[in-house]
Amino acid sequence: MKTIVAISTPIGRGGIGIVRMSGDDAKNIASQIFFKKGLDFSALVPNVMYFGTVSGRDFSDRCYMVWFKAPKTYTGEDVVEFQCHGGVKLTELVVNECIIRGAEMAAPGEFTKRAFLNGKMALSDAEGVIDLINADSEAGVNAAYRLMTGKLAGEIGEIQKTIFDVICDLEAVLDYPEELEDENIPQGKIGLTAALKKLAPLAKSESYGKMAKYGINVVMCGDTNVGKSSLMNAMLKENRAIVTPVAGTTRDLIGESFLHGGVKINLTDTAGIRESADEIEQEGIKRAKNAVLSADLVLYVKDGTELDKEMEVPAEAQGKRLVTVINKGDLLLGGVRYGEKKEEKEKTFVVSAKNGDGVEELLDYIVSVFNEGKVLGTEVITEKRHLSAVLKAKKHLEDALENYDALPSDCILVDVKAAWQALGEITGSTSSEEVVNAIFDKFCVGK
Repeated sequence: MKTIVAISTPIGRGGIGIVRMSGDDAKNIASQIFFKKGLDFSALVPNVMYFGTVSGRDFSDRCYMVWFKAPKTYTGEDVVEFQCHGGVKLTELVVNECIIRGAEMAAPGEFTKRAFLNGKMALSDAEGVIDLINADSEAGVNAAYRLMTGKLAGEIGEIQKTIFDVICDLEAVLDYPEELEDENIPQGKIGLTAALKKLAPLAKSESYGKMAKYGINVVMCGDTNVGKSSLMNAMLKENRAIVTPVAGTTRDLIGESFLHGGVKINLTDTAGIRESADEIEQEGIKRAKNAVLSADLVLYVKDGTELDKEMEVPAEAQGKRLVTVINKGDLLLGGVRYGEKKEEKEKTFVVSAKNGDGVEELLDYIVSVFNEGKVLGTEVITEKRHLSAVLKAKKHLEDALENYDALPSDCILVDVKAAWQALGEITGSTSSEEVVNAIFDKFCVGK
């Protein structure tokens, strides 16, 4: 493959600008533009930083240069990096000099794509790289790191191996039925059962994985004038939503994301739910109910001074994780205890959006809801593509086991092979070129 080059740091002014080059000719090209007194490129030591001068037709800069020798590199090829002063133009000039001497401009994600094609990482590992770059919470970083470092690929690989052993056993039975049927047929069923048992928790982990990657969606709903907007401002610690004594001030969805305890919380304030003839308010109420449908957690906010008032929880909240939040605790009499009311049958918190009492406890609880989603003893699914493959494999294994004693081995093999194929889509061993290209097209140039 041709030697490729690109800027690996963000374009613009900065303390450092890195130009990365990968391919068989990387070292040779570097020898033509990097100079250090007494340096012999034929005796260059890999993984050592050399301080010298990078020069072209119309520029020079003092920089560090390092050569990584194949195959022990990110891409599996020879890699050279120039670490120059960060600047708008400087790194571009270095790239141009490399291109003049035979390198080609790298396509988006091409360095990581070469790592995949050269067997340095699974396809799911590569997806972890882009997730890590895009992560905006501690939970997102941790989930992406585990994906990038092959934790999911390793688990999928073990399941694939179990399934492959069953394929070998069943194919052997087809070739030597009289000698192997009694031994291999029961063993195959045990193997498929074990594989299915490992897949089940993976399939269930998607909800937690989605929250780790994108954040937990928390939607506040309730009657008008119960203080939802004030509570949102208290949780955000800023005046994001307009607050007035007029009922129905909030008529549209107001969304804001923030971090608490390393977890990204996507908080949505909604219009107060009530009967209204106002068309604009009706639309706001409709949007509020739709927002509840997409929530991971619903905060049903009530006015602490009107607890006797009959209010119905929206039907859209049925089946959702729901917390009752009693606001305006500062107006209650009788020595209010803020935070969770453990004596209540349903999860209930007393807060005061006005002075902030109880709000921190509510936020801590939201983080605890996220942490409850962890599936112990397994990796988590953070990509829709991975979930689709896991569910597909799970269905094929279930079908194979259901028909195992009723159908001949060649029929069972159809489902078993399909399960193995589906899991290969995660690691990339059976992925189409179209899928591979679509994944790497999401990358930035230089990665």
